[in-house]
Amino acid sequence: MTDLAKLRPSVVSLLTHSSTRWIVLSLVSAAVVGTAAYSYREIHNELTAVALSRREAVAQLAAATLAEKFSRVVDVAVSLATRVRFRDLVAEGNWDEAIEIMRAVPKDLPQIERLFLADVSGTLKADIPALPGVRGMNFAFREWYQGVRRDWRPYISSVYKRTAAPQLNVFAVVAPVKSAAGNVVGILVLQIRIDSLIEWIKTVATDRGEFIYLVDSKGQLAFHSRHPGSGDIVNLSETPVVQKMRLDGHGVTVGFEPGEQEDSIVAYALVPGYGWGVVAQQPMRASRALAARDDQLRRLLTGYGLVLLLSAAAILLASRVAVARQRAETELLRNRTIFENLFESLPGLYLVLAPDFKIVAVSDAYLKATMTKREEIVGRYLFDVFPDNPDDPGATGTANLRASLDRVRRTAAADTMAIQKYDIRRPDGTFEERYWSPINSPVLGVGNRIEYIIHRVEDVTGFVRQKSQPAGNAAEMRARMEQMEAEIFQSSQKVQAANQQLKAANQELEAFSYSVSHDLRAPLRAIDGFSQALLEDYADKLDDAGKNYLQRVRAGATRMGELIDDMLQLSRVTRAEMRRETVDLSALAESVVADLRRIEPQRQVEVAIQSGLQAEGDAKLLRIALVNLLSNAWKFTGRQPAARIELGVRDTGSERAFYVRDNGVGFDMAYADKLFGAFQRLHAMSEFPGTGIGLATVQRIINRHGGRVWAEAAVNQGATFFFALPANRTA
Repeated sequence: MTDLAKLRPSVVSLLTHSSTRWIVLSLVSAAVVGTAAYSYREIHNELTAVALSRREAVAQLAAATLAEKFSRVVDVAVSLATRVRFRDLVAEGNWDEAIEIMRAVPKDLPQIERLFLADVSGTLKADIPALPGVRGMNFAFREWYQGVRRDWRPYISSVYKRTAAPQLNVFAVVAPVKSAAGNVVGILVLQIRIDSLIEWIKTVATDRGEFIYLVDSKGQLAFHSRHPGSGDIVNLSETPVVQKMRLDGHGVTVGFEPGEQEDSIVAYALVPGYGWGVVAQQPMRASRALAARDDQLRRLLTGYGLVLLLSAAAILLASRVAVARQRAETELLRNRTIFENLFESLPGLYLVLAPDFKIVAVSDAYLKATMTKREEIVGRYLFDVFPDNPDDPGATGTANLRASLDRVRRTAAADTMAIQKYDIRRPDGTFEERYWSPINSPVLGVGNRIEYIIHRVEDVTGFVRQKSQPAGNAAEMRARMEQMEAEIFQSSQKVQAANQQLKAANQELEAFSYSVSHDLRAPLRAIDGFSQALLEDYADKLDDAGKNYLQRVRAGATRMGELIDDMLQLSRVTRAEMRRETVDLSALAESVVADLRRIEPQRQVEVAIQSGLQAEGDAKLLRIALVNLLSNAWKFTGRQPAARIELGVRDTGSERAFYVRDNGVGFDMAYADKLFGAFQRLHAMSEFPGTGIGLATVQRIINRHGGRVWAEAAVNQGATFFFALPANRTA
């Protein structure tokens, strides 16, 4: 008996203990409650983020509006400074005549409070409207002069209090005046009153209690919607909000605001290209979005209460199903243990083969007769372990055995072979001549599918050698033959009984799988039904967010149903009858891709399928494998603007492997060992949907064909999935 078989009774005893079941039930309940709490927290965070994003959107909209206004007035300044007549007069030093050209500008553009001309050293030469005592003053100390002189490009200054009376808070839009030769000959300055900013941001919609203030490129307060008449220029460059704005560009914070002495939502955004900034602030108590969030969360808690009640009912049902399953598995393990003990104690030479001729069990007598060890042959293919002996053309037992096993698999009936000559390899590499009389019998499961093949051997070497000698005692030979027939009949009866027990256990497990599927779907239908009832009967009382949450509940129930279906498919793939034939993989792939294009006709995917790809195997199972591989490639190339999928073959001489390659998101090869496990996923559901069973199904199908499957990939560089099938193997 194997170590695994010895361990099974202890495991079953632990699981059937009532205290252990309640511990498992408590853990499951805690997991459900923890999932609900985590989901509540995530939704709370999501709704809070939505509320905060609205405030940030106000700040960004105000910043975009201000940037557009700045760009427009800069365009005006550049347009005025590049007038041909104007620049020629400035180049000639005819300042008064040049300024007269601009006399109509303040009337046409009311936002321009005043404009003046200065030479390249910053000395004011002419102005409109003219103010007494300012001509001839040098303004090189002003920030607007330093800004435009830095690279002689148009510039918007910070806020400053102008020198002439009345001393208003203004900012300057400055443009260099260049001659026809490209030399800077003067500076055109447009003064704009801070009051005009009120009109510029008036179009930005604000919520109740919200106010907006602007800071210039130095971090000085330029305008405050709550205190529009303040004439003082306050430096806010050291405040946390302005520092964050300078560092991050835009964002939103929540907390106690010292300036307003209350908890507030503070959103900020830089004016692109000009260094100014916009801050939109609102008291938390006045936020409609946060009030709506709290209302929706209260409704969500009510819905969660209903879901938790239904989940509790589902957990109780699952507990009952688990107990029933434990009983069934215990009985199955008991029968399997009986079979193993019986099988290993049989005096005859027995092998148990899978339908693809892989060795799954062997009797001690067979090991002794073939001079092999159990760990050396179990899990390997029969004809890999016992190949033909090329040194002895007369030893045809292996070839005849291959034909007999094919007949059993084709007819699902026992096949008795004539006495065959075999060469048994000794440990020293030499051969020992033996004569065996084999009988191959199928073990049928559900639907008369062949689950196993019993290969039973009677060693008649002594009889054959005695027969080849001169004639002896005929009566003794007949007695020996009768004894052999009696032993064969008794052994066959034992094997028949064991076959019946194994067949009954398989049928019981099949029925149990369908029963579990039905029992698990019942609470899912209840969850989905009650959620649909809430959507239909209380639609007028639910807002869009509440309906969205109920839709999520229904989506979760649907996903669990998909998991159940995928688990059943995985189980069927494992037990499906194998019908081997030559399969056109290229045609199968074309059919699968056509189905994918019908499902998503809007996607443009380049699919390259090598023609003439053929393999030996079961067509239905290989199509399921291709459906999973191509669907994965189709899904994980969804974000590629030029998606490409390729089906081909790589022949290295020693192995011929088919592959499905894509240029999708790929994965980290450090996690490649998790790819083919059930429920193992390397991407979140929010990124790519799925149940995590598809690749496990692919691996079981390829393993049943006697092949192997593996993958090669890199993050954001696509993935390639290979599957190698045995060449010219009848199994």
